[in-house]
Amino acid sequence: MATSGVSFQGITSGLQTDALVNAVITQASQPMVAMQAQVTAANSRKSALTALQTEMDSLSTSLGSLNSSGFDARTVTSSDSTNAYVTATAVGGAAGAYDLQVGTIATNARLSPTLDGSGNATNLSTASASAPIFSGSAATFAVEGTDGVTKQISLTSGNNNIYGLADAINALGTADPTVVGSKGLGVLATVVNTGKGSNPYQLVLTSRATGIGTGGANLKIADVTSGGAVNTLGIAAGTVSADGSSIASGGTTSQQAATNATFTLDGIQMSRASNSVTDAVNGVTFQLKQGGQTGTTTLTVAQDTTTATTAMQAVISGFNTMLGTYNTDSAAGAPLAGDSTARSMIATIRAALAGTPAGMASTAKFNSAASLGISTNKDGTLSLDTAAFQTALATDPVAAKNVFATSASSTNAAVSLGVAGPKTATGAFGFNITSYASGGAVAGTITAPDGTQYNLTGSNGVLMGATGTPLEGLYLNVSGTGTGTLGLSKGVGQAAQDAINGITAYGSGTIAQVVQGITTENTNLNNQIDNQQTMLDTMKTTLQKKYSDMESLITTLQGAASSLGSLA
Repeated sequence: MATSGVSFQGITSGLQTDALVNAVITQASQPMVAMQAQVTAANSRKSALTALQTEMDSLSTSLGSLNSSGFDARTVTSSDSTNAYVTATAVGGAAGAYDLQVGTIATNARLSPTLDGSGNATNLSTASASAPIFSGSAATFAVEGTDGVTKQISLTSGNNNIYGLADAINALGTADPTVVGSKGLGVLATVVNTGKGSNPYQLVLTSRATGIGTGGANLKIADVTSGGAVNTLGIAAGTVSADGSSIASGGTTSQQAATNATFTLDGIQMSRASNSVTDAVNGVTFQLKQGGQTGTTTLTVAQDTTTATTAMQAVISGFNTMLGTYNTDSAAGAPLAGDSTARSMIATIRAALAGTPAGMASTAKFNSAASLGISTNKDGTLSLDTAAFQTALATDPVAAKNVFATSASSTNAAVSLGVAGPKTATGAFGFNITSYASGGAVAGTITAPDGTQYNLTGSNGVLMGATGTPLEGLYLNVSGTGTGTLGLSKGVGQAAQDAINGITAYGSGTIAQVVQGITTENTNLNNQIDNQQTMLDTMKTTLQKKYSDMESLITTLQGAASSLGSLA
């Protein structure tokens, strides 16, 4: 409220006019003060809800880590302390021991110079980095990788040197985003200065990927300049196919052919194009390091109970921290005291964690958080019996994980779960895949747990459920035709995550909607406060003028009375 800098109150009347004005204004401002208190309380509530949302997001992150890395964590021990031939990592892989012997490792194809007895390069070399590699105004080369991808490079006077050719080859390593199905050239070019002979600068071409690809074991480069070979690098002339997809004839072929890795796993001979073998054992990656192994390396995969326990403890701690924040902010006189929305949110998350996995078979070995050693204390916080939890992991780690995660089982290997969303129903889904084309269209019927049948079509081996149905958010991976049943269950951890996501979702979540309501209400209140302040300022100015006028009038009357008195 506005105040005047100088006051000559009551000089004539003796009245404390400023005090009278302030009393009137104070009384008149009570509605505004109430609105200001309302805004302050609303802002405190908004801050408390935001803090609670932060704790919920942290809990959701811990639940996600528990499912993705906690239950799936594995330890790998090797019988070879030097790790000379093979190492392994595992995520979600089945526990067990695997005996592996490395015969050969996968190698790249390489095309490089051949040096004569005097150390001079006789192929793909030049005397200096800037020496021209072709005569005339332009030259065109074609390069074909072991993956079968062929691309052509055109050089002009601006890049007529060995580095210009290498840079042009490497520039084609990325697929063209404007061309559907485009692939990058699978060849890497480098320039090496050997420091030997009269032609020290050498161009070396190497396949980007190890192993024998769809294009074979060799890479090629050809001079396809019209009129024949014009370059000085020893690249043979050649021609490309009519569609440009390969070097049809001629050219220079790599001296070093690519080879696949060969190894024996548990007595079974195998071969892979990469030294990183990810598909021999589900969940286990073998890294082949050296060939020629005469013995075997035993790699033992086991459940990592320490990591899983730490991840579960993080969930327990996250819930307890969230609950503690809520309890503090909902105490008498606190911002969330009596807040039914906040109370309902906490109850929803608690019910999800303390419930049973939706859709889980009654015969499941573990069917609740309590069965894994999680208990609720008198104050509502959670505790973990570490011994009981680790015993459950040792007994059946998959069954233990299913208590918290989404899981599915199919009676037909041709159909498996891809993704299940928050709105996807749980239980038994019957399916009849009537048509399937590898990499193409797929069609069939899916019967939801409530008995409703839906006709679905898809592509690339994926069927997707429609929005607004019990199949919403459901993606099925299909690899053939046939009938069967897919059982889908949603663990308590996933249910809690879904509940938290519904509460904290940006823009549409419960907290976002409440905060938006608070913001809107505060905007209206602040507008009313501004209007009332303007009214009070006007009222004060008016009252001060009235009292000032009164003082002037009294002064005038006193002067008149004095004059009359002198006449008596």
